[in-house]
Amino acid sequence: MSYPKQLHMAEHFEDLEKLYMKLPPDIKDRELDIICKSARKLIEQSERFYINRDEEMAYIGYMKLMNLVQVIRKNKDYARKKETVTKLLGTQTEFNRIFEKLQKLKESLENRYKERARQKGLTTLPRAVDLERESNNGSLGGKDVGTIIPVSGHKQTVTAMELHGMINDCRISMLIMDCRPVKDFDASHLRYSFLVNVPEHLLVAGMTAGKINHALPPESRTLWSNRMVKDQVILMDWNTTGAPVKDTPIYILNYILCHYDQDIEDTKITRLDGGYESFVLHYPASCLNPSYRPPMVVDGMGDNIDDIEYPNISDIPMKEESFTKPGFKPTIDRNSKMAAVSLYEARNKPLEDILVEHEQILDKSKQNALEIINTETELKNLEKQQPLEPGVDETQESLLFEVMQLKDRQRDYEAEKARILEEEESYKEMEKEQQERGEQISTEQAEQLEREAYERRLRDKEREQRELEEKCQRLAREREEKLALAREQKRHLKENVPETVKRAYSEEDQGPNTYGSNVMKLPLFDRSAKPLADHNHNLRIRDLDVVQRDFAPVYGSVGRGLTGLKNLGNTCYMNSILQCLSNTYFLNEFFHDPSFKMHLNRNNKTQGKIGEEVAAVIKALWTGQYKCIASKNLRYVVGQYERQFGGIEQQDSHEFLTILMDWLHSDLQTKQMQISTSLDQMPPSEKAWIEHFKGKGSYISELFYGQIKSTVKCTRCHKESATYESFSNLSLELPQDSNICYLENCLDMYFNGEEVRGWHCPKCKSNQDAIKKLDISRLPSILVVHFKRFYADPDTMSTVYRKKQTLVKFPLSELNMTRYLARTEVNRNKRLTTFRYHLYGVSNHYGSMESGHYTAFCLNNIHQKWFKFDDYNVSSIDASDVQASAAYILFYSCLPDRPQSDVR
Repeated sequence: MSYPKQLHMAEHFEDLEKLYMKLPPDIKDRELDIICKSARKLIEQSERFYINRDEEMAYIGYMKLMNLVQVIRKNKDYARKKETVTKLLGTQTEFNRIFEKLQKLKESLENRYKERARQKGLTTLPRAVDLERESNNGSLGGKDVGTIIPVSGHKQTVTAMELHGMINDCRISMLIMDCRPVKDFDASHLRYSFLVNVPEHLLVAGMTAGKINHALPPESRTLWSNRMVKDQVILMDWNTTGAPVKDTPIYILNYILCHYDQDIEDTKITRLDGGYESFVLHYPASCLNPSYRPPMVVDGMGDNIDDIEYPNISDIPMKEESFTKPGFKPTIDRNSKMAAVSLYEARNKPLEDILVEHEQILDKSKQNALEIINTETELKNLEKQQPLEPGVDETQESLLFEVMQLKDRQRDYEAEKARILEEEESYKEMEKEQQERGEQISTEQAEQLEREAYERRLRDKEREQRELEEKCQRLAREREEKLALAREQKRHLKENVPETVKRAYSEEDQGPNTYGSNVMKLPLFDRSAKPLADHNHNLRIRDLDVVQRDFAPVYGSVGRGLTGLKNLGNTCYMNSILQCLSNTYFLNEFFHDPSFKMHLNRNNKTQGKIGEEVAAVIKALWTGQYKCIASKNLRYVVGQYERQFGGIEQQDSHEFLTILMDWLHSDLQTKQMQISTSLDQMPPSEKAWIEHFKGKGSYISELFYGQIKSTVKCTRCHKESATYESFSNLSLELPQDSNICYLENCLDMYFNGEEVRGWHCPKCKSNQDAIKKLDISRLPSILVVHFKRFYADPDTMSTVYRKKQTLVKFPLSELNMTRYLARTEVNRNKRLTTFRYHLYGVSNHYGSMESGHYTAFCLNNIHQKWFKFDDYNVSSIDASDVQASAAYILFYSCLPDRPQSDVR
């Protein structure tokens, strides 16, 4: 066994301190990677000294390492590069071994220094005398970190080095109060006689010094009473640096001693900067069990930086900023006249384009107004027919719905005109400012620009004129087809109407007009197409797998996916949603595969019936053999579980969609989720996801469901608390007093922060003001967005619902949701940032709350064209017509857009 090397660095053990406390003055300004490399080198050097039994050099090296670790932890890049630091310096287990070596080295060195002093015939000087001698000799000067630094009246903190010197100075009269939890205090604490644990659970609002005294265990009360005779009281917790956050344990203890303890009016109260964590890093040998670390708790006092969504509370955007948009303010180059002319050309070109667009909108608005007049006239002519001819009532209904759509389109044109006028005014104001600055523009260039703009206007007018003529011809053909189809549908449906129902309709009085103040009789619409009683009975007694469904089809060869749905008595809300789901490519493929029945859940409330009926309707819509069908079986089954959907009253398509998604998920919830580890070891978002679905997923949850992370952050201590909630669609607010906005504004309004009053902060242990912020923690493959168009009018005495007719501008492709993703989830899954969504379906609502109509715009996957589904009528539309104020629910997909095969 080798012997330790002779002592050669100091005369006393305390003298080693000045050797390991010296660090380069610029160490805090160096890059984190460089500091870590220096620390790594220190570890290797100290290990060599330890193996070679040079105890002094090993002790100095290890203690220098502890100082460097403290510098690293305070570095601004530490949170971001924590994994890199761990790889370079080692894990906590490896540092625990270093602490054990330090403890052995300290004990060995102290004994060796004492033995050498005894052999020389000297007695070991008390530390106080030793310090006084060094101070008088001036050997260490004012920079000696072991020298006692008196705490002045205004100084509120001491460092670990200062406290260590005070502990070893018998002239200092002080009491140390440790306000960490009892468990942590018992496991590891300072080696000092006058140390009392004031547990954090006692430090809440309303406590006084007297109440603390009564709550402490008997053995601690004597120490607590020492505060009355000591000159100083030092407070410490785990790691508070600087001024403590209000309502934290150390803050409350300090407040109690200063305001609610008359026995220590003249006692100096100071805090340990960096807390016990800082002290144990610098002086592990002066602590009991220095390797102890508190367990990491998600909702505890210390947050893992990777789980903190918003490290800076000022980074949270607020809802008030959602619908604000900066005004147009172009960049002006005043360096030369040539630049001024170029600027004029750059400005004038978009100005001319705006003028052209304005002219186009005016023309479209005029044409739309003419169509409204013509439709209204046609409707009045039909109303004058007495008695009503077969099919006339369906035609009237169709014309009423068409008027609704035309009027909504007219409002969109008005909103567009308002936007264009605003842009024109902005440019005119800019030109006026330019003239006031005296900038001259070439007249010849301006005239040339005007001629080019005039030519563009002529070309646009000619093109638009041709489009208007084609549109008028198409409308005429469609109207004839509607009338013929309505008569055929009327004849077919009346064959299924019982005599009692026919008599009820013939005797029923007509109700008042809901479209205006003019007295006019509403047409009597046929609501008798709901499933008949005897057929419903058959459905109940037969298994749905073998039911021969009666779709009451109107035969005719149409393109696949271009079959309409009959209105079975105000079921346009249902038809609109079914067409959007039918055009959800991957859902369509799933229901066309016969093996989907293997995934049906027969043990839930709906017993798989909803899934079967939706699949049957979708398959019928894609045969290409029918002009339209009736979803009578689906309507009946849906009505069994939600009665309002089985009646003839108008319902909300969003409500129907939300309930239908839950039904479909439940009907197909047979997939066991893969769980590779215990729930407690999972990220919180994953754990919440599995718990929400009870460990079983479905194809619906894989397609349509996402997850929202709700973060609440205390404005006082910045503590974060997060919860998670699954969703199948996002319901977005619209601006109250605006005719036009953008989808981005609505998303900002939904996800941006809002103030929360009286939130109980788990760290402050009291009610505090906080900020609540939503983020997406899991993006769905199919993103469904709903606009909250209906609201209760606050200005009416009774509850009256109004509709917001705001025109929302939304992208048809490349919708990027990255900015709304939770930062913590992006850190775990970078793939989330690659999601891009394209629009493939829109559920539209026309009219008002009292009287409205639903249609759907869908992108057909085979034809790669947009089509309008208006109950039984299906027609192609231009992609530019998809954006409208009638848009109620948007269907976006980030899945690959592949054409469907023709094999069915």
